[in-house]
Amino acid sequence: MKIILAVDILNGKVVKAFAGLRMNYKPLLIQNRDFSDAIKLIKEVKKRTLLKEVYIADLNSINKKGTNNQYIEKVLRNFPELIFLIDAGFDYPISVYKYHKRKEYKNLKNYEIVLGTETLRNFKLSSFKQSKKFQLSIDFNGEQESWLRKIRKERVDCNIILMFLEKIGGRGLDLPLIKKIIGLLNSSKVTVGGGLKTEGQISQLSRIGVESVLSSTLLHRKISRDEIFGP
Repeated sequence: MKIILAVDILNGKVVKAFAGLRMNYKPLLIQNRDFSDAIKLIKEVKKRTLLKEVYIADLNSINKKGTNNQYIEKVLRNFPELIFLIDAGFDYPISVYKYHKRKEYKNLKNYEIVLGTETLRNFKLSSFKQSKKFQLSIDFNGEQESWLRKIRKERVDCNIILMFLEKIGGRGLDLPLIKKIIGLLNSSKVTVGGGLKTEGQISQLSRIGVESVLSSTLLHRKISRDEIFGP
């Protein structure tokens, strides 16, 4: 099971995610130490895990209140060995095209985009490919059923993220629902984000066919334990 570090960035700082109330997120503190710098946070997680991928939510872009483009590009440059999954509130195919062109100009290649259904417009999903890989995040905000039908109808061949926004912050998993959705999606590779509370739940998710998880809670806890007891 692959654990992907989830990083939420708001106004140039890593913030603590909880229950999807994004604009109320506060700069990340772990054991009263400031971890609101993404570079510092990722370095600390890399010391403790075999980290290979990082999911970044640009909350300003998602909420259409500016962007964190320059800051995220700085993070990408600092970790060329990692792959970054970037959700920046993409809506139309042109927004994806412009994002790729900007990264191409900056000579940044260690990323994939995440299309979040929260902001995505109702285009054929194939129109977003533009010869680049993407992952599709189904945001559980009341409209997930229509997106699940769309994915099945279009036979989308990409990684699927099941994003349980209201469960963010380790608020529990609905394993029967996740298992049902995996069955509906058939061969899609599935990542679960939101709700993961304990390491034991990773094994449960693996048994029902989940390939990877997005987590901040568990990985922050590793830093927290070292802060208390020492490395």
